[in-house]
Parts: sequence; structure tokens; C-alpha cells
Amino acid sequence: MADTLLKILPVLLGFVGGFLLRRFGVAEHRDGDFLFRLVFSVCLPALIFTSLSTVRITAALAVYPLSSALFTVAGFVIATLVARRARWSPTQSAVLVTGCMIANSGFELPFVQAIYGAEGVVRIAAFDAVNTALTFSWVYLMAARANPHRRPGSRALLTRLLYSPALWAIALGVAVNLLGVPVPAPVHDALAVFGSATAIIIPLAVGILFRPASAQLGRAAVIIGVRLAAGLLVAIGLILLFDLQGLDRTIMLLLGIAPIGFSTVTFASLENLDERLAVTALSLSLCVGLVLSMVVTLL
Repeated sequence: MADTLLKILPVLLGFVGGFLLRRFGVAEHRDGDFLFRLVFSVCLPALIFTSLSTVRITAALAVYPLSSALFTVAGFVIATLVARRARWSPTQSAVLVTGCMIANSGFELPFVQAIYGAEGVVRIAAFDAVNTALTFSWVYLMAARANPHRRPGSRALLTRLLYSPALWAIALGVAVNLLGVPVPAPVHDALAVFGSATAIIIPLAVGILFRPASAQLGRAAVIIGVRLAAGLLVAIGLILLFDLQGLDRTIMLLLGIAPIGFSTVTFASLENLDERLAVTALSLSLCVGLVLSMVVTLL
């Protein structure tokens, strides 16, 4: 346990450091947004490519794309049922549904990377191959439909999906791996440096954005409860069905308890939804997710 705690210590220090930077006025909300854009545009694709291009890809990884689809479907069904009974405003219901449909694999990535290295990262990449596609298609469509001012066309959705650096990194990494194309050492080492920064940049950004609003805590708690219920239902079901052991069992549990997606706030901002509820739900969810992730990784 002590060894695991030491491995995830940089993650915890990054979160605390980001929170203190925001608390003392060194960083602002927009700085957290920039760090997320930086990591998902540069660092995460580099990490995914270096992992997928060197780690042995097996049929056992197929459970992760499957789990991604099931997380999204389960979150949509349960959140929709809850939204109908809660009778929130359309813009709040949309935050509930979109938040519960996205499994925040990016939040769990530093934990997985710290403990399992490339073997863990490649599983997150397999999960994100479907998770990213669903996030910028189905989930974004649900947010766009609730926009009280406009409804975008399908071209905007397709553009977001095709220009996702993570998807391109997954495709290139898999192609290089399966074709047996060697990656020159200088290229691999340079990309590895950028990829390694993911483990500290994401916690820093999370700490900077952590700012819950007390007036929205009740609704935020409902969103988090639905996300955890849907996630654990799928995760435990897959663990039992496929008899997952070792790192696969731990990673699946981490994905099951993952917070709501960062894209929930992005979509709320883009589509004129209740952004304050989205930020509060994300902040509270990150706090809960941090505690639960520590428990899972340590025990």
C-alpha cells in the first residue's frame, strides 16, 4: 500500500497545487481550461501513441471499448428516468443526462499511468477509442438539442470528431503496432516526454477548476449519484461476466467510479445550458472521485 501511495502522490500534490494556485490568485478559471486543452491536444495524444505503438495489443482489450458503450447507454437510460421525475428545467436536465453519459477516463489516467505504466495507458486508450466518439457525437447531440437558442447541424458534430487528436493518436498507434513499423528512438523519446507530463497537468487543471457553488449542491449530488450508480452497475457486471482480475479489475472499477466528464462543462458553455450547475457538479464529482480512486488504488 505504501508503494502505491508513493506512486499516486504526484497526482494528489498536483490537485492540491492547482487548488492553491487558484485560491491565492496565481491562476484563474481560464488557466485550467487552457491546461485541459493543452493536455488533450498535445500531451494525451503523445502518451496514447507511445503506449499503443509499443505495447502488445490483445483480444482482452476488447472489453474496454465495450465497457465505454455500456457506460454511455446506462448513464443515458438512468439519467433520463431521473430527469423525468425530478422535473428540472430543460437546461438542467441536459446537464444531468450529458454528465452521466460521460465516463471521465482522463481523470483516472494519472492513477492508472502511475501504477501500471504503458500497460494501463493502453487500456485507457482502448476505452477512449469509443468514449471519445460517443462524447462528440451522441452526448454532444443531447446537449445541442437542449440549447434554447440554436440547433447545430451534423457537420459541426462530424468536424469535432474528425479533428480529435486523441482519435488520431489511437489510429496511428494501432496502425504502427499492427504493421510492425519501428518508431525511431529520438521520436519515441521526445513523445514520451510530452506524454509523461499528462500525469501532473491533469491534476493541476482539476485543482484550478475546483470551485463548487453551494446553491447547486443538491442537484449536483443527484448527478453524481446517478453517474456512480450507472458506472458501478456496468463495471461490476463486466468484472463478474468476464472474470476480470489484477489490473483489469482495478482499471474497470476506476472507470466505474470516474467523475462526470470535463466535456460536461464545455458542452454546457457551448450550448447555453446551466453552466453553473455543470461546474458545481464537476467540482463535487472530482472531489468524490479523488477519494474513491484513492481507495480503489490503495485497496
